[in-house]
Amino acid sequence: MLTRYLLREILSNFLAVVLVTLLLLFLTRMADFGPEIFARGGGLEDLVRFSGNLAVFLLPFALPLAALVGVLLAFMRLAHDQELLALSALGFSPARLYRPVFYFALGIFALTLALNLGLLPRAKKGMRDLLYTLATRRLERGLPEKTPVDWFPGLIFYAEKVKRGFYLKHLYLFDETHTGKKGLIYARKGRLLLREGELELVLQEGEGHFLSRDLREVENFYFGEYRYRIPLHLPETRELKRGEMGLSELWARAHRGDLPPRKRRKYLTEFYQRFFYPLAALVLPFLGLPLGARLKASGRGLALTAGLILYLLYYLCFSLATTLAENGYLPPPLALSLPPAGMALVAVLLARDLEKREAL
Repeated sequence: MLTRYLLREILSNFLAVVLVTLLLLFLTRMADFGPEIFARGGGLEDLVRFSGNLAVFLLPFALPLAALVGVLLAFMRLAHDQELLALSALGFSPARLYRPVFYFALGIFALTLALNLGLLPRAKKGMRDLLYTLATRRLERGLPEKTPVDWFPGLIFYAEKVKRGFYLKHLYLFDETHTGKKGLIYARKGRLLLREGELELVLQEGEGHFLSRDLREVENFYFGEYRYRIPLHLPETRELKRGEMGLSELWARAHRGDLPPRKRRKYLTEFYQRFFYPLAALVLPFLGLPLGARLKASGRGLALTAGLILYLLYYLCFSLATTLAENGYLPPPLALSLPPAGMALVAVLLARDLEKREAL
Protein backbone atom coordinates (compact mmCIF):
# COMPACT_ATOMS: atom_id res chain seq x y z
CA MET A 1 0.00 0.00 0.00
CA LEU A 2 2.75 2.47 0.97
CA THR A 3 4.78 1.60 -2.14
CA ARG A 4 1.81 2.25 -4.44
CA TYR A 5 1.00 5.52 -2.67
CA LEU A 6 4.55 6.83 -2.99
CA LEU A 7 4.85 5.67 -6.60
CA ARG A 8 1.67 7.59 -7.51
CA GLU A 9 3.07 10.68 -5.80
CA ILE A 10 6.39 10.40 -7.63
CA LEU A 11 4.87 9.60 -11.03
CA SER A 12 2.41 12.51 -10.95
CA ASN A 13 5.26 14.95 -10.36
CA PHE A 14 7.56 13.18 -12.83
CA LEU A 15 5.08 13.34 -15.71
CA ALA A 16 4.49 17.05 -15.20
CA VAL A 17 8.21 17.82 -15.01
CA VAL A 18 9.17 15.68 -18.00
CA LEU A 19 6.55 17.38 -20.19
CA VAL A 20 7.70 20.87 -19.16
CA THR A 21 11.39 19.97 -19.55
CA LEU A 22 10.86 18.36 -22.93
CA LEU A 23 8.82 21.34 -24.12
CA LEU A 24 11.47 23.85 -23.05
CA LEU A 25 14.28 21.86 -24.66
CA PHE A 26 12.20 21.37 -27.79
CA LEU A 27 11.36 25.06 -28.18
CA THR A 28 15.01 26.01 -27.61
CA ARG A 29 16.25 23.71 -30.36
CA MET A 30 13.41 24.49 -32.76
CA ALA A 31 14.26 28.19 -32.48
CA ASP A 32 17.40 27.25 -34.43
CA PHE A 33 16.15 24.46 -36.66
CA GLY A 34 12.65 25.73 -37.47
CA PRO A 35 13.72 28.77 -39.52
CA GLU A 36 16.43 26.67 -41.19
CA ILE A 37 13.90 24.08 -42.32
CA PHE A 38 11.72 26.72 -43.96
CA ALA A 39 14.78 28.50 -45.37
CA ARG A 40 15.70 25.28 -47.14
CA GLY A 41 12.28 25.04 -48.71
CA GLY A 42 10.64 22.70 -46.21
CA GLY A 43 6.97 22.68 -45.39
CA LEU A 44 4.70 21.71 -42.50
CA GLU A 45 5.10 17.98 -43.17
CA ASP A 46 8.89 18.29 -43.02
CA LEU A 47 8.62 20.28 -39.78
CA VAL A 48 6.45 17.57 -38.20
CA ARG A 49 8.88 14.80 -39.24
CA PHE A 50 11.84 16.73 -37.89
CA SER A 51 9.97 17.53 -34.66
CA GLY A 52 9.28 13.84 -34.02
CA ASN A 53 12.94 12.92 -34.37
CA LEU A 54 13.98 15.91 -32.28
CA ALA A 55 11.65 14.88 -29.45
CA VAL A 56 13.18 11.38 -29.43
CA PHE A 57 16.64 12.95 -29.41
CA LEU A 58 15.83 15.19 -26.42
CA LEU A 59 13.95 12.63 -24.33
CA PRO A 60 17.05 10.82 -22.92
CA PHE A 61 18.26 14.19 -21.61
CA ALA A 62 14.89 15.12 -20.09
CA LEU A 63 14.19 11.80 -18.35
CA PRO A 64 17.00 11.81 -15.72
CA LEU A 65 16.30 15.43 -14.78
CA ALA A 66 12.56 14.83 -14.50
CA ALA A 67 13.14 11.65 -12.47
CA LEU A 68 15.28 13.53 -9.95
CA VAL A 69 12.86 16.46 -9.67
CA GLY A 70 9.85 14.13 -9.50
CA VAL A 71 11.24 12.30 -6.46
CA LEU A 72 12.43 15.55 -4.90
CA LEU A 73 9.01 17.18 -5.25
CA ALA A 74 7.20 14.15 -3.86
CA PHE A 75 9.26 13.94 -0.68
CA MET A 76 9.39 17.70 -0.19
CA ARG A 77 5.60 17.71 -0.05
CA LEU A 78 5.47 14.68 2.24
CA ALA A 79 7.96 16.31 4.60
CA HIS A 80 6.18 19.68 4.48
CA ASP A 81 2.79 18.08 5.28
CA GLN A 82 4.31 16.04 8.14
CA GLU A 83 3.49 12.76 6.37
CA LEU A 84 7.08 11.54 6.67
CA LEU A 85 6.91 12.22 10.41
CA ALA A 86 3.69 10.24 10.62
CA LEU A 87 5.20 7.32 8.69
CA SER A 88 8.19 7.35 11.03
CA ALA A 89 5.86 7.27 14.05
CA LEU A 90 4.09 4.24 12.55
CA GLY A 91 7.40 2.39 12.41
CA PHE A 92 8.32 2.81 8.73
CA SER A 93 12.10 3.14 8.45
CA PRO A 94 13.81 5.33 5.81
CA ALA A 95 14.97 2.11 4.12
CA ARG A 96 11.30 1.20 3.53
CA LEU A 97 10.77 4.52 1.74
CA TYR A 98 13.53 3.75 -0.75
CA ARG A 99 11.68 0.76 -2.20
CA PRO A 100 9.31 2.78 -4.48
CA VAL A 101 12.21 5.07 -5.44
CA PHE A 102 14.18 2.01 -6.54
CA TYR A 103 11.28 0.64 -8.64
CA PHE A 104 10.73 4.04 -10.21
CA ALA A 105 14.42 4.68 -10.93
CA LEU A 106 14.84 1.22 -12.43
CA GLY A 107 11.93 1.81 -14.81
CA ILE A 108 13.21 5.21 -15.97
CA PHE A 109 16.71 3.77 -16.38
CA ALA A 110 15.37 0.96 -18.57
CA LEU A 111 13.45 3.45 -20.72
CA THR A 112 16.46 5.77 -21.09
CA LEU A 113 18.74 2.85 -21.93
CA ALA A 114 16.33 1.58 -24.59
CA LEU A 115 16.16 5.04 -26.15
CA ASN A 116 19.95 5.41 -26.12
CA LEU A 117 20.61 2.02 -27.67
CA GLY A 118 17.83 1.93 -30.24
CA LEU A 119 15.88 5.06 -31.10
CA LEU A 120 18.43 7.82 -30.48
CA PRO A 121 20.80 6.91 -33.36
CA ARG A 122 17.85 6.60 -35.74
CA ALA A 123 16.51 9.99 -34.65
CA LYS A 124 19.87 11.66 -35.28
CA LYS A 125 20.13 10.03 -38.69
CA GLY A 126 16.56 11.03 -39.55
CA MET A 127 17.20 14.70 -38.71
CA ARG A 128 20.41 14.81 -40.73
CA ASP A 129 18.84 13.05 -43.73
CA LEU A 130 15.89 15.43 -43.75
CA LEU A 131 18.13 18.52 -43.68
CA TYR A 132 20.18 17.06 -46.56
CA THR A 133 17.05 16.39 -48.61
CA LEU A 134 15.75 19.91 -47.99
CA ALA A 135 19.11 21.34 -49.09
CA THR A 136 18.74 19.69 -52.49
CA ARG A 137 15.28 21.24 -52.88
CA ARG A 138 16.56 24.67 -51.94
CA LEU A 139 19.24 24.51 -54.64
CA GLU A 140 16.54 24.51 -57.28
CA ARG A 141 16.35 28.27 -56.58
CA GLY A 142 20.13 28.71 -56.72
CA LEU A 143 22.63 29.96 -54.15
CA PRO A 144 22.08 33.10 -52.06
CA GLU A 145 24.50 36.03 -52.35
CA LYS A 146 27.02 36.89 -49.60
CA THR A 147 25.63 34.17 -47.35
CA PRO A 148 27.59 31.15 -46.08
CA VAL A 149 25.73 28.00 -47.10
CA ASP A 150 26.36 24.81 -45.10
CA TRP A 151 23.48 22.73 -46.42
CA PHE A 152 25.62 19.69 -47.20
CA PRO A 153 27.76 17.80 -44.64
CA GLY A 154 31.40 18.80 -44.93
CA LEU A 155 30.78 21.63 -47.44
CA ILE A 156 30.45 25.38 -47.06
CA PHE A 157 29.73 27.68 -50.04
CA TYR A 158 30.20 31.42 -50.16
CA ALA A 159 29.70 33.60 -53.26
CA GLU A 160 30.29 37.34 -53.25
CA LYS A 161 28.03 37.91 -56.24
CA VAL A 162 25.20 35.76 -57.59
CA LYS A 163 23.20 36.48 -60.73
CA ARG A 164 19.80 34.82 -61.04
CA GLY A 165 20.93 32.27 -58.43
CA PHE A 166 23.12 30.25 -60.81
CA TYR A 167 25.90 32.53 -62.12
CA LEU A 168 28.57 33.10 -59.51
CA LYS A 169 31.52 35.41 -59.00
CA HIS A 170 34.28 35.00 -56.43
CA LEU A 171 33.11 31.66 -55.09
CA TYR A 172 34.76 30.06 -52.06
CA LEU A 173 34.21 26.38 -51.31
CA PHE A 174 35.42 24.85 -48.05
CA ASP A 175 35.58 21.08 -48.50
CA GLU A 176 35.88 18.41 -45.79
CA THR A 177 34.28 15.57 -47.75
CA HIS A 178 37.51 13.89 -48.85
CA THR A 179 38.82 11.15 -46.60
CA GLY A 180 41.98 12.24 -44.84
CA LYS A 181 42.11 15.84 -46.06
CA LYS A 182 40.33 19.17 -46.11
CA GLY A 183 40.84 22.41 -47.97
CA LEU A 184 39.59 25.48 -49.81
CA ILE A 185 38.74 26.00 -53.47
CA TYR A 186 38.46 29.51 -54.93
CA ALA A 187 37.09 30.42 -58.35
CA ARG A 188 36.80 33.86 -59.90
CA LYS A 189 33.55 32.85 -61.58
CA GLY A 190 31.37 29.81 -62.01
CA ARG A 191 28.01 28.34 -62.88
CA LEU A 192 25.61 26.18 -60.93
CA LEU A 193 24.08 23.36 -63.00
CA LEU A 194 21.34 21.04 -61.79
CA ARG A 195 21.45 17.66 -63.46
CA GLU A 196 19.46 14.55 -62.77
CA GLY A 197 20.61 13.25 -59.43
CA GLU A 198 23.50 15.67 -58.95
CA LEU A 199 24.63 19.26 -58.64
CA GLU A 200 27.54 20.38 -60.81
CA LEU A 201 29.62 23.48 -60.16
CA VAL A 202 31.55 24.61 -63.21
CA LEU A 203 34.36 26.70 -61.74
CA GLN A 204 36.67 28.88 -63.80
CA GLU A 205 39.97 30.65 -63.16
CA GLY A 206 40.74 29.45 -59.69
CA GLU A 207 42.91 27.45 -57.34
CA GLY A 208 42.63 24.83 -54.62
CA HIS A 209 44.61 24.16 -51.46
CA PHE A 210 44.20 20.98 -49.39
CA LEU A 211 45.86 19.80 -46.19
CA SER A 212 46.03 16.32 -44.73
CA ARG A 213 44.36 15.80 -41.36
CA ASP A 214 47.72 15.67 -39.61
CA LEU A 215 48.89 18.83 -41.51
CA ARG A 216 51.94 16.99 -42.88
CA GLU A 217 50.93 16.95 -46.55
CA VAL A 218 49.87 19.87 -48.76
CA GLU A 219 48.17 19.73 -52.15
CA ASN A 220 47.99 22.90 -54.32
CA PHE A 221 46.53 23.14 -57.81
CA TYR A 222 45.43 25.82 -60.27
CA PHE A 223 42.82 25.48 -62.98
CA GLY A 224 41.21 27.17 -65.94
CA GLU A 225 38.07 25.08 -65.47
CA TYR A 226 37.16 22.68 -62.68
CA ARG A 227 33.97 20.67 -62.36
CA TYR A 228 32.79 19.83 -58.85
CA ARG A 229 29.90 17.39 -58.50
CA ILE A 230 27.63 16.79 -55.49
CA PRO A 231 25.02 14.00 -55.43
CA LEU A 232 21.52 15.30 -54.76
CA HIS A 233 20.19 11.98 -53.52
CA LEU A 234 21.26 10.44 -50.25
CA PRO A 235 23.70 7.62 -51.02
CA GLU A 236 22.54 4.27 -49.69
CA THR A 237 25.89 3.74 -47.98
CA ARG A 238 26.70 7.28 -46.90
CA GLU A 239 29.20 7.88 -44.12
CA LEU A 240 27.44 7.92 -40.77
CA LYS A 241 28.48 10.12 -37.90
CA ARG A 242 29.27 8.57 -34.54
CA GLY A 243 25.91 9.48 -33.04
CA GLU A 244 24.05 7.84 -35.94
CA MET A 245 25.84 4.48 -35.73
CA GLY A 246 24.54 1.37 -34.04
CA LEU A 247 26.52 -0.46 -31.39
CA SER A 248 28.01 -3.02 -33.78
CA GLU A 249 29.13 -0.28 -36.19
CA LEU A 250 30.72 1.74 -33.39
CA TRP A 251 32.56 -1.30 -32.04
CA ALA A 252 33.85 -2.28 -35.49
CA ARG A 253 34.98 1.27 -36.27
CA ALA A 254 36.72 1.58 -32.89
CA HIS A 255 38.83 -1.48 -33.69
CA ARG A 256 39.85 -0.52 -37.22
CA GLY A 257 43.62 -0.48 -37.44
CA ASP A 258 43.77 2.18 -40.18
CA LEU A 259 42.24 4.92 -37.99
CA PRO A 260 44.38 7.20 -35.79
CA PRO A 261 44.27 6.29 -32.06
CA ARG A 262 42.34 9.44 -31.15
CA LYS A 263 39.55 8.64 -33.62
CA ARG A 264 39.37 5.04 -32.41
CA ARG A 265 39.03 6.32 -28.84
CA LYS A 266 36.17 8.63 -29.89
CA TYR A 267 34.21 5.75 -31.40
CA LEU A 268 34.90 3.57 -28.37
CA THR A 269 33.83 6.38 -26.02
CA GLU A 270 30.59 6.84 -27.97
CA PHE A 271 29.97 3.09 -27.65
CA TYR A 272 30.27 3.13 -23.85
CA GLN A 273 28.35 6.41 -23.52
CA ARG A 274 25.25 4.60 -24.74
CA PHE A 275 25.38 2.40 -21.62
CA PHE A 276 26.77 4.72 -18.95
CA TYR A 277 24.79 7.93 -19.56
CA PRO A 278 21.40 6.28 -18.74
CA LEU A 279 22.80 5.47 -15.28
CA ALA A 280 21.94 9.09 -14.42
CA ALA A 281 18.28 8.04 -14.41
CA LEU A 282 19.10 5.23 -11.99
CA VAL A 283 21.31 7.19 -9.58
CA LEU A 284 19.92 10.73 -9.45
CA PRO A 285 16.43 9.84 -8.09
CA PHE A 286 18.09 8.44 -4.95
CA LEU A 287 19.26 11.97 -4.17
CA GLY A 288 15.68 13.22 -4.22
CA LEU A 289 14.45 11.35 -1.13
CA PRO A 290 16.98 12.60 1.47
CA LEU A 291 17.12 16.08 -0.05
CA GLY A 292 13.34 16.36 -0.16
CA ALA A 293 13.05 15.22 3.45
CA ARG A 294 15.64 17.80 4.47
CA LEU A 295 14.24 20.78 2.51
CA LYS A 296 10.64 20.37 3.80
CA ALA A 297 9.21 22.99 1.45
CA SER A 298 6.10 23.06 -0.72
CA GLY A 299 7.30 25.38 -3.49
CA ARG A 300 8.15 23.76 -6.82
CA GLY A 301 10.64 26.47 -7.71
CA LEU A 302 13.07 25.30 -5.06
CA ALA A 303 12.82 21.68 -6.21
CA LEU A 304 13.32 22.63 -9.86
CA THR A 305 16.34 24.77 -9.00
CA ALA A 306 17.95 22.09 -6.82
CA GLY A 307 17.24 19.38 -9.38
CA LEU A 308 18.61 21.45 -12.23
CA ILE A 309 21.82 22.25 -10.33
CA LEU A 310 22.41 18.58 -9.49
CA TYR A 311 21.67 17.48 -13.05
CA LEU A 312 24.00 20.10 -14.55
CA LEU A 313 26.71 19.05 -12.11
CA TYR A 314 26.30 15.45 -13.22
CA TYR A 315 26.27 16.46 -16.90
CA LEU A 316 29.47 18.53 -16.50
CA CYS A 317 31.19 15.63 -14.74
CA PHE A 318 30.08 13.27 -17.51
CA SER A 319 31.36 15.68 -20.18
CA LEU A 320 34.70 15.86 -18.37
CA ALA A 321 34.83 12.07 -18.19
CA THR A 322 34.13 11.93 -21.93
CA THR A 323 37.03 14.29 -22.61
CA LEU A 324 39.35 12.19 -20.44
CA ALA A 325 38.32 9.05 -22.34
CA GLU A 326 38.65 10.60 -25.81
CA ASN A 327 42.10 12.02 -25.01
CA GLY A 328 43.33 8.69 -23.69
CA TYR A 329 43.91 9.70 -20.06
CA LEU A 330 41.58 6.94 -18.79
CA PRO A 331 39.97 3.89 -20.42
CA PRO A 332 36.41 4.82 -21.54
CA PRO A 333 34.60 2.36 -19.22
CA LEU A 334 36.54 3.62 -16.20
CA ALA A 335 36.19 7.31 -17.07
CA LEU A 336 32.46 7.12 -17.82
CA SER A 337 31.73 5.12 -14.67
CA LEU A 338 33.14 7.83 -12.41
CA PRO A 339 30.17 10.33 -12.56
CA PRO A 340 27.45 7.77 -11.70
CA ALA A 341 29.70 6.18 -9.06
CA GLY A 342 30.35 9.61 -7.52
CA MET A 343 26.65 10.46 -7.40
CA ALA A 344 25.87 7.02 -5.97
CA LEU A 345 28.37 7.67 -3.18
CA VAL A 346 26.72 11.02 -2.42
CA ALA A 347 23.32 9.28 -2.35
CA VAL A 348 24.63 6.69 0.14
CA LEU A 349 26.05 9.39 2.42
CA LEU A 350 22.77 11.32 2.33
CA ALA A 351 20.83 8.13 3.08
CA ARG A 352 22.98 7.41 6.13
CA ASP A 353 22.52 10.97 7.34
CA LEU A 354 18.74 10.57 6.98
CA GLU A 355 18.79 7.34 9.00
CA LYS A 356 20.80 9.03 11.78
CA ARG A 357 18.40 11.95 11.97
CA GLU A 358 15.41 9.61 12.08
CA ALA A 359 17.06 7.65 14.89
CA LEU A 360 17.45 10.73 17.09
